[in-house]
Amino acid sequence: MHLTGETAMERQSGGASKDGAVQTERRRVLITGCSSGFGLLTAVQAAGSGFDVVATVRNPVRADALRRALDARGLDAKIDTLDVTDSEHIRRIADRYEPIDVLVNNAGILINGSFVDLSERELRDVFETNYFGAVALTRAVAGPMLRRRRGRIINVASLAGSVGYPYCSAYAASKAALIAFTQSIRVELAPFGIDVVSVEPGFHKTQIIGSNARPADRFDDPDSPLASYGRSSLRALAGDLLPWAGSPEKVARRIVRLMSVRRPRTRYVLGTDARLAAAFRWLGLAGAMERLFIRRIERAHRRTP
Repeated sequence: MHLTGETAMERQSGGASKDGAVQTERRRVLITGCSSGFGLLTAVQAAGSGFDVVATVRNPVRADALRRALDARGLDAKIDTLDVTDSEHIRRIADRYEPIDVLVNNAGILINGSFVDLSERELRDVFETNYFGAVALTRAVAGPMLRRRRGRIINVASLAGSVGYPYCSAYAASKAALIAFTQSIRVELAPFGIDVVSVEPGFHKTQIIGSNARPADRFDDPDSPLASYGRSSLRALAGDLLPWAGSPEKVARRIVRLMSVRRPRTRYVLGTDARLAAAFRWLGLAGAMERLFIRRIERAHRRTP
């Protein structure tokens, strides 16, 4: 089942389980970007764990998959429309569903292409959704959290924000900004009992590398010296990384776990490739990882007919 209206909050006294997690109270969770991928899976997992879930989608037409997933498990959630780039949408959602105990900023878009081929509008579209939208929604829900002196904010960033991805520079830069935002406000909000966490998945089998990603308008521009390399980069990605892409269900389970775990860390790097990249950086081998990227792209480019 799914619900689209407001219902009364059920609050029960919370205890602690043996693994240190706070037992779910029917706390209200607001999740963005729930039409597919991490957002959809997190909404279903959270509803199944007893949270009062508000799952939002930018386009209501794309909410059918979420409804089917909820119905298949006999779960309830409120489904609503939210465009995180629209200040009126944000104000309406924040007011309608107050109090929000946990915010999950998951909405994101990816536009593939060289930085020289992305238009100004495309660059800004990525940042408006991935960074400024998350900041605006966080600001909207932070006020009531500050007054109640409790809350949790989980920002879904990406490994790209730490290591950068070629031909996805706008996406990587927006996620790097989100990680830095997380680390900054975590300190600001800590005295008020509000935890802020960054989740940074590597490649996983979600629509951000499928239908939620799109090429830049100039992606195939024959006059661009980088366009053919951009296409080669996607081929290298498909051939080398996607077969190793992780299960998005594991990320969703971790996000739900982070909704209630005591004393969460600042950052959670998730996925085999993400952990490998972190190990390379820790060992001082970031340069080797960069050269590996370059070799793979050049090899794919030479194979281009």
